[in-house]
Amino acid sequence: MSTRDESHLTPRRATLLTYGSIGLFALMSVGSLVDSGSVPWSVIVGATVVAALGAGPVAWLARDRIPASRRETYGRVFVIGGLPAFTLFVGVSLAFGIPFLSVTDAVVVGIACGGAAALLAERTVVPERYRAERA
Repeated sequence: MSTRDESHLTPRRATLLTYGSIGLFALMSVGSLVDSGSVPWSVIVGATVVAALGAGPVAWLARDRIPASRRETYGRVFVIGGLPAFTLFVGVSLAFGIPFLSVTDAVVVGIACGGAAALLAERTVVPERYRAERA
């Protein structure tokens, strides 16, 4: 055991662990979808398109046109507004019997696929000024 204050979790390792965790979570969702027998392809495709657009062109334009401090503020506002909205959605769905759990796995798979597509595009074809800072 070293007495030096050194972190073994470098930014690159943290990024790889994040991608691995998301991949495993999506893989579990794929298994659940296959096990259920019916795969809601329209939900998967819709979530993939929305996630790819949100993580791709929208994020790239925001990085190009909005200063970093303002983006941080917008991100906090989005989280502060999104969490109660999601909680309200779940509560209303449970109260009125709207089936949201049946499509949750499809949405998870779609978001993982859309995020992966945006990441691949960013690393291959997007100009440098639009790219995220590497960890």
